[in-house]
Amino acid sequence: MCGRFVATTAPSDLALLFDAVLDDPFAEQFRANYNVAPTTQILTLVQTDDSANDRVLRRAHWGLLPSWSKDRKRAASMINARSETLTEKPSFRNLVARHRCVIPVDGYYEWRTVDVATGPKTPKRPYFISSPDGVALALAGLWTTWKDPERNGELVRSCAIITTTPNERLAAIHDRMPCVLDGDDIGEWLSGEPAPLHLLRAAAPERLRHYSVSTAVNTVRNNGPELIEPAETTLF
Repeated sequence: MCGRFVATTAPSDLALLFDAVLDDPFAEQFRANYNVAPTTQILTLVQTDDSANDRVLRRAHWGLLPSWSKDRKRAASMINARSETLTEKPSFRNLVARHRCVIPVDGYYEWRTVDVATGPKTPKRPYFISSPDGVALALAGLWTTWKDPERNGELVRSCAIITTTPNERLAAIHDRMPCVLDGDDIGEWLSGEPAPLHLLRAAAPERLRHYSVSTAVNTVRNNGPELIEPAETTLF
């Protein structure tokens, strides 16, 4: 899965990187975040309806809120969507055709669960996973809108990151990884018809680097560049 990530690239730089327009005042409030947690407001990249060539960066609530949700509580459990069942699950199947997005991240954290005995005194070892060149990753996602009944029907845009089975390197850490898009695949994912589900595959092993980091990232209130510094020791 993908339960925490890093977002430090300025929105203006993301707009240049992804050939997009910034269409949200949220961008003006941007602060580098080294520990982005579920239910946070994040930036997403979408294709607008009025032009096949117009990409827009705009905010969304991380954690999908289906239109039938009674409140925001459901979002925390819907931060990821499994690629294998997108067209089967009621929460996702109606979004695949027209509500695809990209979530830009500078890297994400994963906690090792493979061949490791954990307990109260032995917390899971976190790893930071990113592009070797440090450039932001484009993660495949889905988005939707929801009317908040507790706020006079305020329209809330929300999203989920799509995950798949991992490549052989990352499989040693966890049994899931986010779907990373590159090059022309980004445009195809945003606007291709029918939905290009063949793009939802594991990234090649050399596409990503990973190393263990401090368990300080386990606490959401910790937030700083020290979180992505390599730990003194690593398991492999």
